[in-house]
Amino acid sequence: MNTTTPAPKTPSLREAQRALTRERLRQGARNLFSERPYMEATIDEIALRSGVARATFYLHYDSKRDLLRDLLIEDMTAHRRLYHRLADLGVEPAQADLEQWIRRYMKVFSDRRASLSLFNLVIGSDPDFLTEIARERDALFDDVGARHAAFRFDTDPAGRGRRMAAHLLVFKIEQFCLHAAFVDWEADLDAGVAILAQDLATFLRG
Repeated sequence: MNTTTPAPKTPSLREAQRALTRERLRQGARNLFSERPYMEATIDEIALRSGVARATFYLHYDSKRDLLRDLLIEDMTAHRRLYHRLADLGVEPAQADLEQWIRRYMKVFSDRRASLSLFNLVIGSDPDFLTEIARERDALFDDVGARHAAFRFDTDPAGRGRRMAAHLLVFKIEQFCLHAAFVDWEADLDAGVAILAQDLATFLRG
């Protein structure tokens, strides 16, 4: 029996061009939103900043909010790669490895300050966007669960409780990283990293 893994399909020229245009729109939107409030920015401005026509925008996105969701997914993909690294540390990782992972998380937040500000502002005007974020985080857990048993949640009450525990732990990590990225804290960040690493270790052990 032939068990050779088929080679990845090479995107067609049209698919590659479509992906490139969507990337230009995402980057143009990020640049615009860093200078102009999301609620005030227009689709015409996004298209102009991206170097495409207004009609081209609508070939890729139904609305400004549709594009914003794509930006969220792009950022969550960066987080997903982080959690893959966490899963690869195993069931009982060393404290130092967990602390290094948290510092990497802090750097991701620091590098994406503009996006974080954007999403926080949008949540203020559109609370339903929180549902999008929760949905993406659940998808992240399901993905990481294929790599680490701690993120596999049954549908019984115990499994739902562990899923909620995972959400709360991620909230805690994200809030810590958010404050570290935006606020000139007098708090001892090293102590915070150590405490979060201990929380993570407890969760990973199940």
